[in-house]
Amino acid sequence: MKCAMCENEKSLKRERITVKYKDCGLDNVTLIGVTYYKCHECGEEYFSYGNIEHLHKIIAQVLLKKSGFLSGKEVRFLRKQLGYSGQMFSKLIGYENETLSRLENGKQPITPAFDRVIRFSVAERIHDRNYDLHDAILKGGEKFKRIELTSTPQGEWKLKLAA
Repeated sequence: MKCAMCENEKSLKRERITVKYKDCGLDNVTLIGVTYYKCHECGEEYFSYGNIEHLHKIIAQVLLKKSGFLSGKEVRFLRKQLGYSGQMFSKLIGYENETLSRLENGKQPITPAFDRVIRFSVAERIHDRNYDLHDAILKGGEKFKRIELTSTPQGEWKLKLAA
């Protein structure tokens, strides 16, 4: 890989690192085995996350199974995972756009009914899930504070820990 900023002709230094994955909008996601490149000329950094679609699908599946209510950031992540704008999603779930915005921004508390509407709306659209959302909700879900995923040699992601 060559640097796009300084057009350095030398190959960039490559290593595998662990990073907090803040690009997804969540504060508690850690990725293990991210390919990291750094230009030794200008200092530009590049991160290769592999199959982002697969990565986000796994994060969404973990969020759907969590105990307690979803946070506003988690609701926003799930909405974006489905590819909906705030306006389109609020219409889909039967809430005013302003209400959805306040819920996602943490300015209004998540209610039990809203939490269920979000989980079922998202679960219905995620294919190939290996759990039953009904059972997850009735059993109280899984408790965790952080999500750790590790990369495979094929560039896919697998859940290492949700604790």
